[in-house]
This record gives sequence, structure tokens and C-alpha cells, in this order.
Amino acid sequence: MTKGKPQPNSFTFALFCEGFLLVFFSIGGFVNGQEVPSVKSMEQELSRDFFVLKNTHNDSARFKLNDTILSLFHSVLSMPSAACYSFDSLKTIARITSDDKRFTIFHWNIQRENGRHRYYGFLRINDGTKSKIFQLVDFSDSLAIPDSLILDSGHWFGALYYRVITGTTSTGKTFYTLLGWSGEDALITSKVIEILTFNAADEPIFGLPVFKEYPGGMKTRIIFRYSSSATMALKYEEQIVSTGKKWNSRKRIFEITNTLKQTIVVDQLIPLDSTQEGQYQYYFPAGDMIDGFYMDYGRWRFIQGIESRNKPR
Repeated sequence: MTKGKPQPNSFTFALFCEGFLLVFFSIGGFVNGQEVPSVKSMEQELSRDFFVLKNTHNDSARFKLNDTILSLFHSVLSMPSAACYSFDSLKTIARITSDDKRFTIFHWNIQRENGRHRYYGFLRINDGTKSKIFQLVDFSDSLAIPDSLILDSGHWFGALYYRVITGTTSTGKTFYTLLGWSGEDALITSKVIEILTFNAADEPIFGLPVFKEYPGGMKTRIIFRYSSSATMALKYEEQIVSTGKKWNSRKRIFEITNTLKQTIVVDQLIPLDSTQEGQYQYYFPAGDMIDGFYMDYGRWRFIQGIESRNKPR
């Protein structure tokens, strides 16, 4: 060994990740005389950059720094030793993992000086032996009819997700329902029910027509737009919903079947005045009136006017 010359690391380490034993070579030290940063050190660098990003108020400076963050984040996510690393020290970004641990989404937003939001992130597929990384590119400003489109990771309807629900279609295909917040500008904000699937090449696809009986035709995602000064509920919980009705000829009435089901519940949104129809900056929740979606043979069946079992907020 030559004194004073950095040597390649020759040790291995084992990592138990979601039921798989992964073995990797070297997370830091020197390789071919060059220093190799560890995942932890790169996470610390990202944490510092995100802190500066949060406290920078000039659009040009923010987007320049954000480009640096995107490059660094992609580099660290691509490292084998980051395959199941949680990046918990990154306090200013959102992260969500599916119940079956198949994927994790790391994402964040930037509010521009004009009040509009842009969304950024990465989707990491976790298959136990390696990770596939997809950068999510917010394309929402260019989507004329976003609630009826099938999109890929490069044409993403940007949002920050806080809940994922795993389901299957009637043909047995797994799909993931994402509940998210998607602020638009200083006047209008949104919440979204997004559907995520994966194609045969294991690439993420956003949008799927699984919303049954929802007004306005078959949607691939549901977008709720309302005043940015309002607070709207969109969550997943148990509710008593009407799942059927049957005519009782003896009593000459319809008998309603009520069932306790896991339901996506949402505040009904109405404009302050009927003349403001379609002007979403004037839309507010309609008191205690809520609507919902429950899973029915691989689709989300819409039901209007649920008598709330739980307070929606």
C-alpha cells in the first residue's frame, strides 16, 4: 500500500430493505483516488439547499437553486445505497410511500412572485434489488382539460400528495389513488384525486377512468377548485353510505341499504352567488354537506349528499 495515497474501499455492507437483503459496495471513501460522498452527506447538502430555497424570495435565484437541487437529488436517489433511504431530514418536502411499499414520491413546490405554484419531485420504484427513478415534471399550466387526460411522469399534473390508497380494477390490475393539494395561484387553490398505475415497462402513468357516476362524464382524475381563502376537506375515512335501493311493493316505497364503508369524503363546493358559476375564486364549502366516493367493483362510485358520520374537518 502506498503511503498517503487514498485506496478504494474494499468492504461491503448489507442493508435489509422491505423484506430484501441488499448488498452494496462502498457508500463513501475513495474510489480510483476520487472521494465518493455518502448518501448521508448528500442528504445534508440537500437539506441546506432546501433551507436556502425556502428563504429565497427572488424567482430567478430560486429556480437556479432548484435546478441544482434536482440534479443533486437525482444523483443521490440513483445511488444503490439509497434504495430504501427515507431522507427524513428533508423537512421542507413532502414524501409518501404506497401501502405495499412499491413506490415512494419525494416532492415539493415553489410559489412564484406572481402567486402561481410549480411542483417538482421524483418517483422512486422500490423492487428490492434496485430503484427506478422518474423525475416528475409539472405540466399543469399547459393542460387545457386536465381532468380527462392520461399523463406520464414528464407531463404531470403537479400536486403534493398526503394519502395513498391501494386498489384493484375489476380485471385485477393494481392502481393507486392519491389524495393531494394543488395550489394554483393567489386566488384559486385545488385538491385532487389522482390515479397512478404502472405500465408493462414499470413506468408511472397518471390518470385512469375509474370514477363511476361522477357528474360531467368519465374523468381520469378529479380536481376540486375553490377560493384560496377557504379550507376544504378531502380525506379517506369510514362513512355510512347508501349502496343500493330496492322497491318494496307491499309498502310501496324504496328501501335504502346503508353500509359502513371506507370512503373518500369531500366538502361540497358552491359559489357565493349563482352568477359566479365557474369563477372558482368564489367557491366555498357548503357547510356540513359532503359528497363521497367508495370502492365498488374496481371503480370509485360517486355518491352525493352523505349524511356525515364524522365531522369533515
